[in-house]
Amino acid sequence: MKTQIIILITAIFLLSLIGLTNALTISNVLTNPNAITPGQNADVTISLKNNADVDIEDVSVSLDFTNVPFAPYESGSDYNTNEILEGKTKQASFKIIALNDAKSGIYKIPVNIVYTEDSQQKTKTSLISMTINSLPILETSVEDGLFLKGQNNKVTLKVVNKGLADVKFLEISVDASTYYNLLSQNKVYIGDVDSNDFQTADFQILFSNNAPSLISLPVSITYKDITNKEYNEDFNIQLKIYSQEQAQNLGLIKKSNTSLYIIAVVVIVIIFFIYRWFRRR
Repeated sequence: MKTQIIILITAIFLLSLIGLTNALTISNVLTNPNAITPGQNADVTISLKNNADVDIEDVSVSLDFTNVPFAPYESGSDYNTNEILEGKTKQASFKIIALNDAKSGIYKIPVNIVYTEDSQQKTKTSLISMTINSLPILETSVEDGLFLKGQNNKVTLKVVNKGLADVKFLEISVDASTYYNLLSQNKVYIGDVDSNDFQTADFQILFSNNAPSLISLPVSITYKDITNKEYNEDFNIQLKIYSQEQAQNLGLIKKSNTSLYIIAVVVIVIIFFIYRWFRRR
């Protein structure tokens, strides 16, 4: 008797779950291409499956672009069909375009569905995702500074993100050369560089005395975009290197007067002792 009661309760529970199941569901979403750049258009296909044991009528599907950087392209944002037969699937197709000033990211587009089941109008709201991802555009340069041979120089490298896409996990490194020694670590982790922004990294470099006046500093950067795709770029940054004498002659640094002061003091001391000697005579 107890077993029969348990079976009956279980059956009632399962039937209640079936009743709560949505008659119309989104079974699949296809976007072509998977990710688009600002100003590019895409095809979106939403598969609608009728899970009910009756035909569904007057189906209307609309995309809500209110808070996302998309718009309809060569068509409206609505799809309508007279019916979806029991257990069958229909595809709602849309053409959309990403706005020209859209930033890279993954956006969720609300989908509103209205349909009639057993003469009753029902509504359903769901979400689909679209990815906007433009290629990162990074530039690397050196900040202004005076670089001297035979001395420890702080070289500040700047990474500028000129693209519409943010980058993350950025790391910058300086490769070895016969013309200098790295006194600091050769690799610096920067992290995120937002669109239209920049970050800097400092390196301590000792340039050898036999280094040419113009050397090429090999720099590498690695980073990822919003889809976690990894990039690796190499740059050669030109640096102007001066000797102490060249920098002084060009007026880039002041000449040291220490030697003159020492000579003057020595001369004064000599004159003082000569004067005392003559006085004693």
